[in-house]
Amino acid sequence: MDLMNISLIGILTSLAMGGTLPDDSKTQQQVAQVATHILPNIAGQWQLRLDKTDAAQPSCQERYNFGRDQQFIGSSGQEFTYGKYLYADTGDGLPALAIQTQYDNNATDCSGNRVDQTGDILVAYVKQQGEQMQWCKDSKGTRCDMTLYRVLP
Repeated sequence: MDLMNISLIGILTSLAMGGTLPDDSKTQQQVAQVATHILPNIAGQWQLRLDKTDAAQPSCQERYNFGRDQQFIGSSGQEFTYGKYLYADTGDGLPALAIQTQYDNNATDCSGNRVDQTGDILVAYVKQQGEQMQWCKDSKGTRCDMTLYRVLP
């Protein structure tokens, strides 16, 4: 007897004693893993509109992206930064936004400045109306210097 016959005899004996053949046609149920994230209403990409003071100067864009897990990415001209942000209700007036820069490529920004902001923390109060967001110096929203417009949700 060769090996093939021994295997076949083993299978037939198993079946005769009430065994079954493995059924590969049955599909195994798989459970999908789903993760959800709650994002603040400022999540997405925003652009600061800058006034062009010199007609010879090329247009410059300053953009801010607020992502999930409190990740922040900013760009202004040649400058690129990223870090963490926290957006929270203060209970008294406007919600507060704190951004801590973890990396700055130290290139020139739209204002013509070249300042390494690594480790800096920016704090602003946010007044948001639809697709417009203002960054204010006070929780009442009376001193708002920056106006950003939503680019992407």
